[in-house]
Amino acid sequence: MSKFDSTSEKVETVEAVSVSSDSLDDAYANAPVGKATNFQAYVNVVSVLAGAGTLGLPAALRDAGWIGVLILLLACAMAIYANQKLIKCLYYDGRTRLREYPDVAHAAFGLPGRILVAFFYNSIALGGPVLYLILTGTNVHDLASSVGSDITLKQWIIIFAAIMTVPIILTKTMREVAFLSIFGALSTAVVVVIVMIAAILDSKNIGLVTKTSGVVEAIHHDVAIARHLPLALATFSFSYGGNVIFPHVEESMQHKRAWNKIILWGILTVTVLYLMCSTSGYAVYGDIVKSPIYQNLPGGAIRTISTIIITLHVLLAIPLFLTTFNLQIEAALKLESRGLSKKAEFLIRAVTRTLSMVLVATIALFFPYFGQMMSLLGALSDGMLTFVFPVVFYLKLFGIKKVSKLELVAIAFIIVIGIAGAAIGTVDAVKELAKAYRGGH
Repeated sequence: MSKFDSTSEKVETVEAVSVSSDSLDDAYANAPVGKATNFQAYVNVVSVLAGAGTLGLPAALRDAGWIGVLILLLACAMAIYANQKLIKCLYYDGRTRLREYPDVAHAAFGLPGRILVAFFYNSIALGGPVLYLILTGTNVHDLASSVGSDITLKQWIIIFAAIMTVPIILTKTMREVAFLSIFGALSTAVVVVIVMIAAILDSKNIGLVTKTSGVVEAIHHDVAIARHLPLALATFSFSYGGNVIFPHVEESMQHKRAWNKIILWGILTVTVLYLMCSTSGYAVYGDIVKSPIYQNLPGGAIRTISTIIITLHVLLAIPLFLTTFNLQIEAALKLESRGLSKKAEFLIRAVTRTLSMVLVATIALFFPYFGQMMSLLGALSDGMLTFVFPVVFYLKLFGIKKVSKLELVAIAFIIVIGIAGAAIGTVDAVKELAKAYRGGH
């Protein structure tokens, strides 16, 4: 990382100059040389987005009605546009490449912008692994308990934290994480297909399903549920959160000019998975669909296999987020520019990354309301980080005069939708946090 060690200092002194696409040649030439192929970058994008939350989308469609499909497609288009503009902002001055999302915020709005984005940015980069570790421990504890295991939930969390410390230390950059991402991307696709087939088979007669009372009745579908549309919008929008990692994915690429195509095909791929899972689940189970959808399936091998695959996916997604978090720490320490031997550099990296995993495990073990707090931070940050901030920074850095009227309308629309989703999601998350707090006292 020695080629961009001084990026943070450059951010403070560089002038906010509007540039055309043609003047970005020098910036691309001066950017760090990556080794990841376009396919590796594509797999990273898909793995970041297509997480375990995919299986909760049928419930979101249940809340919105069939019109939720249009909302999902809208969120898809917004995510593609915003993530293309975010990466373009890294090269805004035409001379150098900014390193990550907070650097873009600093270039646009100075230190206040950096602090605001860095807070939400790191809450996801560090908080995501905590939630994944809790989910992994919970799923394995439930499966193991069913066969007589006496290992507690906290002990499982410690075991998996220790196991994941090894790949976190050994995966130096996002390129090395790609081999873990391949499993993550495939596992979600496999589970979606399994759930689709199992759901159809479980419905002995299409249009009929066994209700919780045991009575077989006609399932119910809605075209649109007006009072739940804003909440569904927030839910679908958050399914495209992940751009805290995208600058590092793009940085690792050999051919950085291919980013727009990579993010386009990556988001379209997960959107196909989202549509397959949400529409098939809602079509079969209608108003009784659960989140995650495999809870609707009868107990047995199919549910167990689905749980195991998703558990492996979220476990292997931990290095994706923690590598992003640790790269910031190592850049701040200027680890590769200190002239240290490879052995000394590896030792320092191993210590800092082990400490980050210890921090994640400690929070997972001892913070009882962390899930609710992350929901609140996620509601506040996902809509803003995913949609609003990228287009606002783009306008600020490139200038409104450089943007067409049609594009300005699109940007204004994205800002309104993003803020609305964040506000609605925040209200819901605050209610859940208050409910959990009252339940614990």
